[in-house]
Amino acid sequence: MPGKILVTLDDTHHSMWLVMHHAIGHVTDIEACVARGPATSCGSATRPLGKLKGLPVDGDMLAFRERLPPVLNCTHLMDLAYWAFRSATGQAPLKREILIEIPDEAGEPVRIKVERDGAIVHNWSVQDHQVVEPAHLAGKPMMKGFLSWAREHFSGDDLDLAIMLQRGVFVARGRRHLVDLSPAVPLNAAPAMRDACHSYSQEHFDTATSIVGYVRDFTDGVAVASLPQHVTAYFKGFFQ
Repeated sequence: MPGKILVTLDDTHHSMWLVMHHAIGHVTDIEACVARGPATSCGSATRPLGKLKGLPVDGDMLAFRERLPPVLNCTHLMDLAYWAFRSATGQAPLKREILIEIPDEAGEPVRIKVERDGAIVHNWSVQDHQVVEPAHLAGKPMMKGFLSWAREHFSGDDLDLAIMLQRGVFVARGRRHLVDLSPAVPLNAAPAMRDACHSYSQEHFDTATSIVGYVRDFTDGVAVASLPQHVTAYFKGFFQ
């Protein structure tokens, strides 16, 4: 849609959407919502996105991160905003569906994959957060150090999709833990997470808590949250 880019995310632990408005090569406005997330402070993570106003849509990641320092912002909203940048510059298809599949490990390597509009782009065997196959990627880490090697092996949309797959692995780690039980848990009960993101920043660390019941089971398929009426109105006919 000219002048507007919509990006949505639905996974086991999150549901959110973002609309980037742009004109004459620059961001003019950002709308976003965290409909489902792990902490009571996740909803306010949309506010810092206003700092992107005026940024050239062809700006690189460095310029982007200068306005949105990772330690103060939501990792997933930052990803959505950056991928919106990529679409706004024509570096990524304007309409597409990305499906990421991360099976739970049970002592053996598992196949993780990312599909773009039904076509598999990356299909890797991994175990203990390391790539097992394909052979030329064997031993590469899926967590710390991932971006360094991914940039050496991929570019353009293939790199974007590799990063999306890694983000899927990042989120899927949470399935090993019961994280949304009652009663709610203060975030400061996990001191090692301090300054990890918006919710764990100094502003929220001592006041925010976990949210009871936010995790969803996607075993039988992805449950996509509905968008607000004003957002669907922007893209009238786009979802037909």
